[in-house]
Amino acid sequence: MTGTQIEVRVAGLADKDVLRHLLEFLAYEHSRFDGADLDGHGRFGYRYLDHYWTDHDRHPYLITVGGRIAGMALVREGPPHSMAEFLVMPRYRRAGVGRFAAQRLFASLPGPWRVREVAGNEVAVAFRRSVIPGPFTEEQDEHGTTRLFTMPVG
Repeated sequence: MTGTQIEVRVAGLADKDVLRHLLEFLAYEHSRFDGADLDGHGRFGYRYLDHYWTDHDRHPYLITVGGRIAGMALVREGPPHSMAEFLVMPRYRRAGVGRFAAQRLFASLPGPWRVREVAGNEVAVAFRRSVIPGPFTEEQDEHGTTRLFTMPVG
């Protein structure tokens, strides 16, 4: 897929329910690795979603391909900047959509970045390693559940 078909745009308030649904799918995928369970309403939930429309340092994004929803990202402005959540729907994986979107997001906020990934999700970890522009370090957090990638100021 070419970059002209792929769009990464700031999600407006009208897009919040779309992001909420995409976050449920992301949480479902992560539950294979982190053991998360549904709440009493059959949802995983995402407690910080509203903050992406009220806090100046949080930025919600929708990823589209040919106008169709292909994924989302939640970014926290730093330093370091943080890729809080990142999802490309299965249909659009391995087609360059994630790479294009990640590179666009990294370029939008110059400086150091921290990118976390759920431990055990080796496919996602390999993807993160391949799209981080420039050198990075790799660590595990104090719980051993998340890998951390930090890009130096570039």
